[in-house]
Amino acid sequence: MSRKWVLTGVAVLAVTATAGVLAYTWTATGPPSAGAGPAPAQTVAIVRADLSDTREVAGTLGYGAETPLKGHKAGTITWLPQVGGEIDRGKVLYKVDEQPVLALFGDTPLYRKLDTPGTKGKDVKVLEANLAALGYSPGTVDEEFTAATSAAVKKWQRANGVKETGAVDPGDVVVLQAKSRISAVKAQLGDPAEGELLSVTGTSTAVTVPLDPGQVSLAAKDAKVGVTLPTGKQVLGTVAQVGTSVQSGKGSDPNSSPKVTVTITLDEPGNFESAPVRVQFTTETHKGVLAVPITALVALREGGYAVQVRGGGLVAVKTGLFSQGRVEITGSGLVEGTQVVIAT
Repeated sequence: MSRKWVLTGVAVLAVTATAGVLAYTWTATGPPSAGAGPAPAQTVAIVRADLSDTREVAGTLGYGAETPLKGHKAGTITWLPQVGGEIDRGKVLYKVDEQPVLALFGDTPLYRKLDTPGTKGKDVKVLEANLAALGYSPGTVDEEFTAATSAAVKKWQRANGVKETGAVDPGDVVVLQAKSRISAVKAQLGDPAEGELLSVTGTSTAVTVPLDPGQVSLAAKDAKVGVTLPTGKQVLGTVAQVGTSVQSGKGSDPNSSPKVTVTITLDEPGNFESAPVRVQFTTETHKGVLAVPITALVALREGGYAVQVRGGGLVAVKTGLFSQGRVEITGSGLVEGTQVVIAT
C-alpha cells in the first residue's frame, strides 16, 4: 500500500501578510491509477535576506506644510502675488502704498528697526548675510550693525526704488526660511497691510503625514520610507521634518484627535502636485536572516510550523518576522540554498 499527502485543512496566520499555511496528515490509499503519476512538487530555495516590518498610514502629496505670513507695515495693500508663484531672496513679496516689501532668507525675523551703528543681534546678521548674498557688501557679516551696513542698505534700497534711509524697519521685509511658493493669498487689494496676508510652502513637492503623538517614534528624521502614489507606483522618500508641536484636531468630527505633522521629500516626485498617498514607515528590521515564502510553512497538528525539504521530510522551524509575503525561519540543518516545498 502506498502513502501520499492529502490536504485536510488550512490554518490562518495572525499576521498582516495574507497567505495559506497548509496542514497535512498521512492517509492510506490504494495504488494510483495507471498513467496518472503524481505532479512534481514545486520548490524554492531558502534565501538570506533583510526583512522589515512596516506600518502604513495615509498622507497627502503637495508642497508641504503651509506657513502663514503676517504684514507688519501700516498702509494699504496695493499689489499681491499670484498663487503658485515662487519668491526668491530679494524679490517683492507684496506692496504697501506702492512700496515693495522684500523677501529675505534666515532663521530670525526682524523685530526692531535697524539703523544705529553698534546695534548687535542675530537679526543684524540675517540682514547682513542677505545684503552680501544680493551683492551689497556690508563688510564683515556678523551681528553688529555698522556704517558699512547702513551704506549697503542704501545701495539695496536704491536698486529697489525705495527711499534711501540706510535703515530697515521690520515691516520693510519678510524673513523666509528659503525660496518659497505662494500657496494662498488671503488679503485683497485695498485691505489694511497688517495681519495675515499670505501663506507659503516649499517649492518642491512633499508628503505631509498627520501622526498621533504616540506614533511619532515611527518617523526619525532622515529615515527612508516607502510611498505609494495614486498610480500604484512605489517610490522612496526621506523624512525631512518632524513637527515639534501638537496640533489640535479640526472640524466637528468627535473622533478627531491632536496630530503631529511629518514632512517627507520624495526621491522621485512624479507628475502629481496634489494627491492622497500611502506612506510605509519601517518599524523593525532583521538583517541577513533565512527567509522563505509564507506558503512554504506547514502548520503542525501538535502546534508550531515546519517546512518540507525536497527529497526529505518535515523540519520544524521557529518563525520570526513576517514581511511582504516572506517569513524569517530557523531550523535544524536549514541553510541558504536548501530547497523547500511550497503550496500551489
